[in-house]
Amino acid sequence: MLTTHRFRLYPSKKQEEKLLWTLDQCRQTYNTLLSELQEQKVIDKAQIQGLLPDMKICDPELNKVYSKTLQYECYRLFSNLRALSQSKKNKRKVGRLRFKGKGWFKTFTYNQSGFKLINIGKRCQTLHLSKIGKIPIRCHRNVKGKIKQITIKKEVSGKWFASIIEEKNEEIKKAQIKKVIGIDLGLTDFIFDSDGMKVPNPRHLKKHTEKLVRLQRKLSKKKIGSENRNKWRIRLARQYEKLVNTRDDFLHKASRYYVNNYDAIAMEDMPIINMVHNKYLSKSILDASWGKLRQMISYKAERAGKRFMPVNYRGTTQRCSNCCKVIKKDLSMRTHKCNYCGLITSRDHNSALEIKNLMLIEIGQELSESTLVEIEALPLTRQLPSMKQEAPCES
Repeated sequence: MLTTHRFRLYPSKKQEEKLLWTLDQCRQTYNTLLSELQEQKVIDKAQIQGLLPDMKICDPELNKVYSKTLQYECYRLFSNLRALSQSKKNKRKVGRLRFKGKGWFKTFTYNQSGFKLINIGKRCQTLHLSKIGKIPIRCHRNVKGKIKQITIKKEVSGKWFASIIEEKNEEIKKAQIKKVIGIDLGLTDFIFDSDGMKVPNPRHLKKHTEKLVRLQRKLSKKKIGSENRNKWRIRLARQYEKLVNTRDDFLHKASRYYVNNYDAIAMEDMPIINMVHNKYLSKSILDASWGKLRQMISYKAERAGKRFMPVNYRGTTQRCSNCCKVIKKDLSMRTHKCNYCGLITSRDHNSALEIKNLMLIEIGQELSESTLVEIEALPLTRQLPSMKQEAPCES
């Protein structure tokens, strides 16, 4: 299993100059390889990668950069080319690969070798990078497995980070499914689950808007290219970074709570890309980061040996979770009232219960009868609306 850890680096001024120089050499190498690629009639990866020794002869400065770091730029180029081809297959309007200008190249990579993580104290370590030196690094996680790759990145705020890919040979034991939950995501209540717990939408962007507007206004008045403008640009970037960190912290805590307390988690497989085309709700949807929460729960559940299941979102709001009858309602109706079985509950709570029911139907075939009864008294015949064997009300 591969795990990526992101740790902050604390380089000295000389080390930062060396990192910036290495970053620029990688950028120029990428641009040179791209230029050669565009002149080829038939794409030949081996021929493009074979240009690196000749480039080192023409420019001896490249010998000061670790060899595998330069080789990785060839891999990056063809990786971008594959992504471009895939976008064309998906009928998206794309052009050609672009040359990278200064400021548009943020990372360089050490693959397989050329690095060493040296432990000094409990949290204080040193990262040795070939042809750069030893850089202080703050590790808030123990890296016990084999390190496969390290990517060095400079953020817009001026901070440096190392993304360390660790390989672990651990067997993941699948947890027995006893506690299950369905989660409905929204904008008023960010989370409303089938147990009745709701989490209000923190609206992170709204809390930071005033500071962002003030910083952007001041930045716009500074002379382009001046040192003063650069200072305000960094201040603005750090405020955006604070916004992102606040949002990520909230999402990590929410996802960790559900993975720790439940064995199976179900969420709607909503087409978020289509939903953001709504000009009135797009900003709120993107700020809520539904997709990121779904991704976090998915990978954390996989590591813990637990089950994450995206279910079909169609009809979860309209169907009654108790009798499976369709009760049509528009967005303004926030209460679910069933004329057939008499269930009255919150619209979001009903949706969360229906999501949970859909998951139970899906996993019912995989569980023994005794386990299924232990989880929920939900017969498999519920998927046939004409039959009157429904789950009991959980309001």
